[in-house]
Amino acid sequence: MNSLTLINKVSADLAVSSRTLRYWEGAGLFTSGRDPQSGWRVYDERALERIRVTLLLRRLDFSIGDIKEIIDKQTVESLCQILRKQLGRLTKAGSDLETRRTAISGLIAILEGEETLTLSSLENLLLPVAVERKKHLLTKQIGGEKMDDINSKYGDVCIVTMPPMRTAAYSCVSPQPEKDSIEVIKKWIADYRLESTARLFGFHTPPYNSTDDDPGYGFGFFAAVSEDVAISEPLYEKRLPGGLYAVFSEYDGDPMYAWDRVMALFKDSEWEWEWDTGRHPEHPGFEEHIDRADGKGDFYLRVHVPVKRKQ
Repeated sequence: MNSLTLINKVSADLAVSSRTLRYWEGAGLFTSGRDPQSGWRVYDERALERIRVTLLLRRLDFSIGDIKEIIDKQTVESLCQILRKQLGRLTKAGSDLETRRTAISGLIAILEGEETLTLSSLENLLLPVAVERKKHLLTKQIGGEKMDDINSKYGDVCIVTMPPMRTAAYSCVSPQPEKDSIEVIKKWIADYRLESTARLFGFHTPPYNSTDDDPGYGFGFFAAVSEDVAISEPLYEKRLPGGLYAVFSEYDGDPMYAWDRVMALFKDSEWEWEWDTGRHPEHPGFEEHIDRADGKGDFYLRVHVPVKRKQ
């Protein structure tokens, strides 16, 4: 009988957040079941294999769309085609990505002599080469908020000045608060016909982590609106101060992947910026969710973190 593993154990064993697992599942990379007693997600061996391969490919900066194609097709031809495409992206991005370029070139050389591909064999090929990312490619800019300058998925970050914002907010606690809260606020935006003007941001609220006894945790969204917009229940007004923000881009919309890069950068002693915790003591930052027009996902994401220069 195929054994099932709870989401919290998978998260701990693989050092990947349960939120990331839910996002990957929503993108169609694998499916889960439900434990009848706790209601927690559970994964069978087939799903676990897909999760491990996804994690390794993400370390090489493959997009969610490319990973889905690799997993679904499981052919040497499709894998080599995507590897070559990714190698071209990395070559164009710059010399800081030499490790990943070397790894992908090695994979292509190995695959040229293969005729079949399984996820198990792919996992074995990836394990020695899909190392954790150590450095991030940085671009810096001071001034107005010029989002077009954030155009790379390889760790680019810009320093921008954001104005104070009045927002309409909604948050909840549930096993899937991102989905539950965004449905409420998107309906409110549609009812008020604000789709073309309201920027949408996500934020964490207590409790921040689910437990074995309670799978619920907190999350919410707020939409930036003008002063003349009436905010009706169950939404509430939330005012945000302006100032300097580090803005990280992530076009796949994988939230925890973006936050991992944020945390790595703030640990870099050579970076001249630090977290401005006094401006948002209750929030480390916000996730801007932007609907995609290319049909390749639900949204892409920018993480906004309040910063100040190191003393």
